[in-house]
Amino acid sequence: MHLDRRRFLALMAALPAGAVAGCAAGGSSLTDRGSPAPTLTGRRPTDGLATLAPPPRPLSAGASRWLPGPGEISPDIKRTAAAFIETAGTWAPGGTSADSLAAAGASPEATASAAALHVEEARESSVAVIYPQYGGLSGDRAAVITLLNQHLALPREATTRQLALDVRVHRRGARWKVERINPLTTLGAPLGVLAGNSLAVLSEPRINLSGPSLLDIRSGRMHEPLLNVLLGLAREYTFAVQVMHTGHIQTVFPTNRVSNHAVGRAVDIREINGIQVVSPEMEAGLVEEFMRRAAELGATEVGGPIDLNGARKGFFSDDVHQDHIHIGITPGLPRAHLR
Repeated sequence: MHLDRRRFLALMAALPAGAVAGCAAGGSSLTDRGSPAPTLTGRRPTDGLATLAPPPRPLSAGASRWLPGPGEISPDIKRTAAAFIETAGTWAPGGTSADSLAAAGASPEATASAAALHVEEARESSVAVIYPQYGGLSGDRAAVITLLNQHLALPREATTRQLALDVRVHRRGARWKVERINPLTTLGAPLGVLAGNSLAVLSEPRINLSGPSLLDIRSGRMHEPLLNVLLGLAREYTFAVQVMHTGHIQTVFPTNRVSNHAVGRAVDIREINGIQVVSPEMEAGLVEEFMRRAAELGATEVGGPIDLNGARKGFFSDDVHQDHIHIGITPGLPRAHLR
């Protein structure tokens, strides 16, 4: 039976609204359980069949379980580092870190550099990335300081340890790829008796210390004036420390100049008053106030999302410091707000 255009439109109008919407290309129909229907791709008009989108490539940004929030700079770089860490730190009984990376297609050089994640006596392991923070960005290369929890099944117990690793990522064409994990360094053997500021920081509930930063402070080798700055900030704010020395890049990326982190005179803070520094929810006024207060308490260099000194030294900002606040002290220099 032939239908003219007017009669066809009248019949369509009589159908239930859901019946029409469900046929629209790109519609957001729900399954019986109320969850979004899978997105289908690869439709061929010749057979009317469709296939699910292929899974992401192993070790690619899309393979990572870590999901960036709004405000992140070039999140694919961070997700590439996280995907490598998640793969290297995950193996089933009978497997190893190297087995997991080899199966995912990692290079022998990158696989060998991940030795810090392998624990020989662990039957199995899994990793959860806490936060991948930038340590450096330059053209087609980046350093991502990745803080993680590693859950280990040992012969007699299950345990969790926290690591920070300096992951180096480079771009090939349009894709980022992990080149290596830099070896872990330490400030040296513990000195023994801890000084007053070290003990005070370790016991201060308003300072959330990462596992690696705990080790640095317990070594007794962190710069006492820097710890005094942290104690002063803790009287006014709560904050989370990402990294101090252990796990941080030891030079000022991409130069060979030694960083204050390398000698125990710097700290990176990723969160203030329960809000990530990179988050759009973070108030610019709070960041500025925090940075200024760090300088007033003795910091000679303060980097973050805002540059408070312009062309002058002391305060600084760039893409690397959108996700954390760097606080450092160089003996002999004026405080940041006076430089």
